[in-house]
Amino acid sequence: MVYVGILLVMVLLRLCLPQDTQKNRRIFVGTCCMLFVLFAACRAPEVGRDTALFLDVFDKLHGRGFLDTQIFSSWVEPGFRLLCWLLAQFTSNGQWLVVVTSVIIHVSVCVFIYRHTQNPYLACFLYLTLMLYPWYLNVMRQALAISVLLFAWGAFRQKHFLRFSFLVLLAATFHTSALMFLLCPLLTLIPVSKKSLRILLPATVLLAVAGAVFVRPLLGWVTALLPRYADYEPTTFLALYGFLALFVIVTGYGVWRLYYAKTATTAEIIKGRVDECGFLTLMMLIGVVVAAMMTQFGQLQRVFNYFEVFYLLWLPMVVPPAFFEKKHKHLAFPVVEIVVLLVALAYFFFILFARSALWYDALPYRFFWQ
Repeated sequence: MVYVGILLVMVLLRLCLPQDTQKNRRIFVGTCCMLFVLFAACRAPEVGRDTALFLDVFDKLHGRGFLDTQIFSSWVEPGFRLLCWLLAQFTSNGQWLVVVTSVIIHVSVCVFIYRHTQNPYLACFLYLTLMLYPWYLNVMRQALAISVLLFAWGAFRQKHFLRFSFLVLLAATFHTSALMFLLCPLLTLIPVSKKSLRILLPATVLLAVAGAVFVRPLLGWVTALLPRYADYEPTTFLALYGFLALFVIVTGYGVWRLYYAKTATTAEIIKGRVDECGFLTLMMLIGVVVAAMMTQFGQLQRVFNYFEVFYLLWLPMVVPPAFFEKKHKHLAFPVVEIVVLLVALAYFFFILFARSALWYDALPYRFFWQ
């Protein structure tokens, strides 16, 4: 199994690089990046339920002129059509679309992890075990949008909101749902502290319950305004409750660790930069609301995917990292990180072996030449 093989390489590499140095971080993340890109690029069109649909769009756009491409009636956004047109100038082989998008998506994730996460080893591990990597093999357009948003994170941290908004608009040319991140600068105006959480936490619970109850009536109102979505039938399945439960647990632990634990120490707010702890807390709370709504309207999982990527920032920020014990010269793992690793592994293997047929055809993996 390819995914298990990647995981084993990651584990062995981490054990061979016990000391947390800048060089070891580069080696670890760089190796993971090469593995992620390689197997994403070499996947067959059958890997990922939507992959064949995107290749069909590429085939239909091949040979068309630029203007014809942009006015071509298609269900995909103009940015994706433009990408297909550019590639079609060099090749008629749709596998190159898979290759190029794989490079863009997974390099952006790994650069994001290397630059912005406090524990890149844990973040890479979570990217695979929490099934974000196999999921991105399915949702090519949305994964491209997320990759642009990941590059926008640096501008957002520095409060360069104009550049951030431009990148959000660029992401929306691949998946329109990315437009909701234009609201992110407004979230920085909401102070997050132990005191304000007395309001924010109950509000999150109320909104989550209300969202789950009223999401279907709300859907009727949205489809009346946007006929494009009129064919969307509400779907629900048991796994959605699992995604909600995991997200609630992770969010709850993080909030407790940052604001209520005896050792709670929120990061110092640097002048000219966004309060990352506060912003990430708000995004996780919003994610809980979206996840609750998703249980009654499965299509909202596409929106929830944007919040799942915050696992890669949130957990490395609140989970004590493994460290090199100089006395015994080996890698030591705090109990909390061991628990997180075991839960992530259990999640990974459960989906891999119990629900693989339902995981959007990203499992089992097949090479394109098979």
